[in-house]
Amino acid sequence: MTRFLTRPIRSAVGLAVLVLIVGPVSTWASFDGSTPMLCAISTIMECDSGGQCERHSSTDQPDVIFLRVDVKERKITGGKARQTEIKSTARMDGRLILQGGESGRGWTATITEETGRLAAGVVADDFTFALFGACTNP
Repeated sequence: MTRFLTRPIRSAVGLAVLVLIVGPVSTWASFDGSTPMLCAISTIMECDSGGQCERHSSTDQPDVIFLRVDVKERKITGGKARQTEIKSTARMDGRLILQGGESGRGWTATITEETGRLAAGVVADDFTFALFGACTNP
């Protein structure tokens, strides 16, 4: 019986420690692009031109789980050395807005400056991706 209870208790303690560590970080960290950020994608929605959408978890596509965003260097780097140029940046209403495009696709991302929450979209002629996640200052 003790062994059965140990795992949930350890999980609860681990979650509490994570909340204590990550919670205060978001109150003092600024996600305004002044320092590089590491962003984790948690949800990906893929929609085709016919309106059919499919949800993917980040574990379905392991090479895009983490993105390094460096506004000063004007680049976003993902898994397997994929890289894209940030063509424009703006700060508006407490959000950092990034835009770019290549290979016939355009993308836009917003990062909430106070919390680091991320929402992004990639658009092409016949599909779109909506990505959601969170960023941290490494």
